[in-house]
Amino acid sequence: MNGAKLKAVLEKAVANLFERQPNIFEFTPETGQTEWNLTHDLAVELHAFFPSLDHDLDVLKRGYDNMRPDIVFHKRGTHTSNFLVVKVKRDGDPRDIDADIEKIHLHWFREPLHYQFGAAVNLRSDGKHGIVVFENKT
Repeated sequence: MNGAKLKAVLEKAVANLFERQPNIFEFTPETGQTEWNLTHDLAVELHAFFPSLDHDLDVLKRGYDNMRPDIVFHKRGTHTSNFLVVKVKRDGDPRDIDADIEKIHLHWFREPLHYQFGAAVNLRSDGKHGIVVFENKT
């Protein structure tokens, strides 16, 4: 898989999320939606494209400043199949996305984790979204 194909998969997963849950941003005044909620729903949609991989959310990475990626697709218990790390923002601004991209490069692309791809996904309450996909070249 290359970055362009992976971006197309992410685009389809986001489209599926908005199609299957058109009310994903509609909550009562008593309920506050968090990025974790969106992250979970996006991970479910993405898993349909990568059924042979495990996916985990908000896992703590000891020794990496306790950084916690939003979504990872990998094989648990080994670093040999670390495929994709995703950071998700809800109504993020460009500085947030840039910071997430930098975190992925600094923490998830280095050894021994060495994830093959990273993605920053901005899900917006107006139904629009932004996706940046990049490959680990190290």
